[in-house]
Amino acid sequence: SGVPLLVMAPMVKQSDRAFRALVRSYGCTLCYTEMFMAEDFAVSAEYRQRALGDGVDAEDHPLVVQFAANDAKSLLPAALKAQEMGADGIDLNLGCPQRRAREGRYGAWLANDETEWPGIAKMLKECTDCSELRIPLTCKIRLQHTLTATMKFAQLLEASGCSLLTIHGRKLLCSKSKHREGPADLGAIAAVRSALRIPVLSNGNVRCPADVARNLRSTGCEGIMVAEQLLNDPALFAREADGLGPSAEELVDEYMAHCVNFGAEDENVCFSTWGASNGHVIREHVQRMRS
Repeated sequence: SGVPLLVMAPMVKQSDRAFRALVRSYGCTLCYTEMFMAEDFAVSAEYRQRALGDGVDAEDHPLVVQFAANDAKSLLPAALKAQEMGADGIDLNLGCPQRRAREGRYGAWLANDETEWPGIAKMLKECTDCSELRIPLTCKIRLQHTLTATMKFAQLLEASGCSLLTIHGRKLLCSKSKHREGPADLGAIAAVRSALRIPVLSNGNVRCPADVARNLRSTGCEGIMVAEQLLNDPALFAREADGLGPSAEELVDEYMAHCVNFGAEDENVCFSTWGASNGHVIREHVQRMRS
């Protein structure tokens, strides 16, 4: 529609319901959940309850549910359950650089091995060919070791039914500490963008409100996904529009009000499936907004 998508990234322990409400109130037009394990989501009602409560509520749309998976046997049933719970889309995480992704053979560790590509394509195709799955399947990747490889991989995902692709403009394994360091390669993202027909989100290199428009201009992407800078400034997208916005303390107050509203103190309400208490999730957010 010509209006760029302004997107909150999937962030483990940080994409909680209260934070999604906060960023949406400041111009974010699409949110992703934190990464969930497809296998657990598919089989465990308790895990699903922790992940999405009683389902996606009316104010929490559009919401894309992100999964870690390395085969359709877990991804498809998880996707169908997420659809049943109100998800607007499913994202396959092919970009996670963490050790847990290496050990579990998913994320960037799966995507970085070209011998795994046929399996990834098959997993996507089995999902997108399933007539019961009516919501779109999207993917999030990092740059591959060469631009040619990134293009080839992106085109394979598109051909396998991926309907939107997010590209994080850094490679896996610069070194453990550098997964987010150094500038993202916006030129590489622009090149991949022009090789695809599906919409692309650019991810990386937003340090201030002005970077949003700059990044969209230089990549030609349909939207932008932000992680770190939204944690620092949840009003980033609104500030980009008019330069004004709330103070850090106002944001903290608003976030805390959302936390109360979404039952942070109720032991049956879970802000993260990754073993962090609600209090831990909240403290991390408050610290970031105040830093």
